[in-house]
Amino acid sequence: MSDENYGLSRRKLEYHLRWLLRKTPRDVKKLPEFLGEVMITLIDKNNTALAKSAADQDRPDMPDAF
Repeated sequence: MSDENYGLSRRKLEYHLRWLLRKTPRDVKKLPEFLGEVMITLIDKNNTALAKSAADQDRPDMPDAF
């Protein structure tokens, strides 16, 4: 597995970002909290993808890539 397939691609991260930004708050005071939630959600999604990639690499039933 190459490094470019490790975690979410830029395109997938941008897709998730657009999806999360569909309901931006109208109240400016809520914007920092909203942006924090968006960042944490994106990081969490990427961490999940990274964990899945790492688990797939460690599978004993798969042939070695080298």
